[in-house]
Amino acid sequence: MKALICPELGDEDVLRVEELPSPACGPNQVRIGARAAAVNFPDNLVIRGQYQYQYDPPFVPGHECAGTLLEVGSDVEGFSVGDRVLAMTGTGAFASEVVAKPPRSDHVFRIPDSMGWDEAAAFDLTYGTAFLGFRRGQLAAGESVLVLGAAGGTGTAAIQVAKAMGAYVVGAAGGAEKLAIAKEAGADAVVDYREEGLSAAVKEFTGGRGVDVVFDPVGGTEFREYLRCLAWNGRYLVIGFAAGEIPNVGLNLVLLKSVSLVGVAYGASARLDPDGTKRDFDQLFDWYEAGLLKPVIGHRFPLDQGADAMRVVWNRGAHGKVVIDID
Repeated sequence: MKALICPELGDEDVLRVEELPSPACGPNQVRIGARAAAVNFPDNLVIRGQYQYQYDPPFVPGHECAGTLLEVGSDVEGFSVGDRVLAMTGTGAFASEVVAKPPRSDHVFRIPDSMGWDEAAAFDLTYGTAFLGFRRGQLAAGESVLVLGAAGGTGTAAIQVAKAMGAYVVGAAGGAEKLAIAKEAGADAVVDYREEGLSAAVKEFTGGRGVDVVFDPVGGTEFREYLRCLAWNGRYLVIGFAAGEIPNVGLNLVLLKSVSLVGVAYGASARLDPDGTKRDFDQLFDWYEAGLLKPVIGHRFPLDQGADAMRVVWNRGAHGKVVIDID
C-alpha cells in the first residue's frame, strides 16, 4: 500500500510517501481501502509531537478517511466487506489501506449512498464536533449562535448544524473572501473579527441582546471580546485553539452575564460514548440526505502532495476542508 510517513517528529518537511505492506486486520478490526482522507489541525500537531496523544515515529498521520471495507475481523458485528464507510482513527488515515477498531477505540460508520468519498472524508471530525458542541450547549430552535473561524472546516460545519437545529447564525471570519465562504455555508449574517467592535456588531444583529451560544474553535487573545458577544445565560463552547494561544478566562464577565463555559472534547466523547455518537451520526446523515449539510471542500491534493495539504492547514490557509485524494 501507499502511505504518507512521518519518520521523525518535525514539521511537514519531514513527511514522505512510501510503499508499505498491507496492514494486518485483527479479529476486532476492519481494513478499509481508503479513497479519500481529510486534514485537520491536530494532524499538524501530531507530527510535531505537540498533540495530547503522542505517537512514536515512524507512523502514518491522519485522523479521518473514507473508503470501502476490504476485510472485516471475525469479532466485528454489523459490517460486511464492500460497505462504504467513514472512519476516525486518531492516526494512520493518510494511506491507501487503513485499519480501524470499531466501536470504542476508533469509530466507523456506514455512509449514505449519495455521499461522495471527499465529503465522507471531510464529515466526521467537523460535523461530529459541531453537533456534540451544540448538544452540550443545549442549543434550541430560535436561539442565536456566533461561530468563530466560520470559513474553516469546523466553522462551516458548525454553521450548517446550527441552521439545521433552527438557530440564527452569525459567522465571524477574517477578510471578504472568508466572509463570503461563511455566508455561502448558510450564515444569516457575517462579521470581520479583525475589525474593532465585534461584540457591538453581534449585538446589532441580535437586537441588542447578544447571542445565546458562542462556538469557538479559535481561542487566542481576543477571548474577552468574544465573551462580550454573549447574552444573559449564554453558553460559551470551547472547541479548540487554532489561533495557537490558549486564553486565560476572566471570570468577572462569566459572573456578570451568568455565562456557562462548556468544554467540547469530541474525540474523547466518541470513545467513551460510542452509542451517543452513533445516535448523533444517524441524525447528521439524515440532515445530509435532506440537503441541510454539505461539507465545504476548498482544497484537494493527491497523496503524493500530502505534505502540501498539511501546510495549508498549518498556515491557516484553509477555506473549508482540505482533502487528500488517496486513489
